[in-house]
Amino acid sequence: VVTSTMAGFDKIISFDMGGTSTDVAHYNGEYERSFENNIGGVCLRSPMLNIYTIAAGGGSILHFDGKRFRVGPGSAGANPGPACYRRGGPLTITDCNVMLGKLLPDFFPKIFGKDGNLPLDTKIVRKKFKELSQRIRSYTVISYSPEKVAEGFLCVAMENMANAIKKISVDRGYNLKEYVLCCFGGAGAQHACRVADSLGITRIFLHPYAGVL
Repeated sequence: VVTSTMAGFDKIISFDMGGTSTDVAHYNGEYERSFENNIGGVCLRSPMLNIYTIAAGGGSILHFDGKRFRVGPGSAGANPGPACYRRGGPLTITDCNVMLGKLLPDFFPKIFGKDGNLPLDTKIVRKKFKELSQRIRSYTVISYSPEKVAEGFLCVAMENMANAIKKISVDRGYNLKEYVLCCFGGAGAQHACRVADSLGITRIFLHPYAGVL
């Protein structure tokens, strides 16, 4: 909020996408708090910042249950991490971005593999998406390219995140066209434009240090 207000914005939807979850919150001149909260089945009567969290992050695991695409709630975490991390991890949202060319190994440090000196593994990502495409065809008799499969999972994740923002804004009567999407977290910038488009938000604010805020 502080970085956004310094940039001249006073109506803010914060969008924090990390590795395991996405946190969203509404700000319109004051911090919103909730006084009754249910966390892990335990009811707490204590004031907390009103932040809405969903299990959708860069490490969210992709599932096909025979009928539909699902993203999360399980996460690959940092270890083993996404398939492209070279630790035997499952396909995740991060791998979708690698498959579609949105994440380029040349712009990442070479810190992966057994000795921590290799780039992101694009070959295993392509292999796994090809296998998943074949599995989907065996269930549905519909042939999707590996790229189409990755795009489909991304669409599911984007819809989940957009719906989370609607719950804290549109469902409470706020007009999102008046707001800026304040984007941060390690994976937020990768998806900000698509989330904003699906919500009708026309402005996105990215601080130079958005990835570490």
